[in-house]
Parts: sequence; C-alpha cells; structure tokens
Amino acid sequence: MAELTLNGARITFDDAGTGTPAIVFIHGWACDRRAWAPQFEDITRDHRAISVDLRGRGESEAVPPFDTTQAADDVAALIRELGLGPSVIVGHSLGGLVALLLNDRHPELVLGTVMGDSPLTGASGGGFAESVRRIREAGSMEPMRGYLEGTFFTESTPPEVRSFVLDMMLSCPADIGSGMLSNAELFTTRMGELLKKADEKPFMAIWAAKPLGNPERLRNTLMFVRQEPIAGAGHFFQLEQPAVTNALLRAFLDEVERDPRVRHLREAGGA
Repeated sequence: MAELTLNGARITFDDAGTGTPAIVFIHGWACDRRAWAPQFEDITRDHRAISVDLRGRGESEAVPPFDTTQAADDVAALIRELGLGPSVIVGHSLGGLVALLLNDRHPELVLGTVMGDSPLTGASGGGFAESVRRIREAGSMEPMRGYLEGTFFTESTPPEVRSFVLDMMLSCPADIGSGMLSNAELFTTRMGELLKKADEKPFMAIWAAKPLGNPERLRNTLMFVRQEPIAGAGHFFQLEQPAVTNALLRAFLDEVERDPRVRHLREAGGA
C-alpha cells in the first residue's frame, strides 16, 4: 500500500506492475479497493495498475466532501502525481460514474473507460435521493441491507462473496455513504452527455445478469460502446467470475492499443 495527500486528504492505493498505458481501478459506492483485487493481481503481471481507496473508504482519510465530483478530482490528482499519463479507467458500480466524470473534467488523462454494472438507471432517474434520506435518518448504512441483498446477488453468488460485500458496504460510515450520492442531480441532468463523451474514446460496459443500467438504451443512444453481459453473475461480477472479467479487460486493453481515436493522447503521454 502507498499513500499521497491529494486535495487535502490522505489517499491510499496499491501501485504495481510496469508499462503503459496504466490501468486505474475505482471501486463502487460504499466499497474499497479490495473490490478489484483479482483484476489488480492479474493485470499487474504485464501492465502498471493503480487501485485506489476513495476518500473515507478503505485506508484513505475521511475528509469531506465525499461526492463523486470530488472522487473524480482525487483520481485525476493521483494520476498526475504519479506521472501515469493518459490511462485506462475501470470503475465498478458508482465508480463507473466517477470514471465518466473523470473523463468529462480531465479528458486529457483518460484513454478509455470501463463501467462495471454502473447504476445508470437509478442515477439518471433521480433514485439516489431516497437512499441519501434513509441513510442520514438512520445514521448508518443499515437501511440499505434489503436493497443490497435483493439487488446485488444471484442464486449462484458464492456465500463468501455475499458476506464480504455486505460486511464491506454496511460498515461504511453514514456520512460517506450518503455523501457519495449527494450530487446525484448532476447525473439526472447530464448522464446522456457524459456517456456520449465517453463514447468518443474506447468505451466498454460490463453488465451483471440483472443490469443496473439499460443496455438496450445504451446501444440505441451511443455509436461505439462495447457491451459485455456476464451470464449468471451478480453485481460484483468481478469477484464472482474473475477469470471472465480479466479476459474482458485484457481484450479491451488490446482495443485501446489499436484505436486511432486516442493516438494523440497516447503520443502526448508517451504511451
């Protein structure tokens, strides 16, 4: 584990492997960098990879604000501080929305984007506000237990994955869990724009068996996005089916290498 002070907060992360472009893993809502552990271990065999704890999660310092805009700016600061150059950004769940904001606010740092079962429907439809209210009233993430158990898992989800996810997410402090959803209006007004900007570069969406977005709508709205459903997988597909996820990420990296749309970014970054 390494750490840097970025935008006034101590941010922890794993950094391993060599070569360009680097891959930056962003965890989801109330999670931490362990959510991408199997992929980090695999990718770092022949790529440099960074897996970050967003502020207030994992071992990073809990300095507000905790919203997705701040998270995007923190990841951008990390990429710059480490001198990574334009990178491939891989975000799970809410981390995929952070990746969209990173590409929007700091486009020179992003070669391509992977969203992992990101909650496009809930975010664009204003569904986060009720979760924020319930978490703040309870002072804990406990009101989300039913949602997590009913939405994130399938019959084939291994018990150890289910237990790990629930322990990780329900232990998230209420101010951080609610804070990560607090600027949801941004996605109700700009989701289409953010997705179209991501589609100007290599862009892949990985979906669980019951996706938190609308793959058909994405297909009808965007021109180049690659969509990959993982049959039978729950929301944490990367922990349930790591080999399949690793293969998809490696195929995407090959596409980034060949895509002429990002050649200028690669040349500018020395990748």
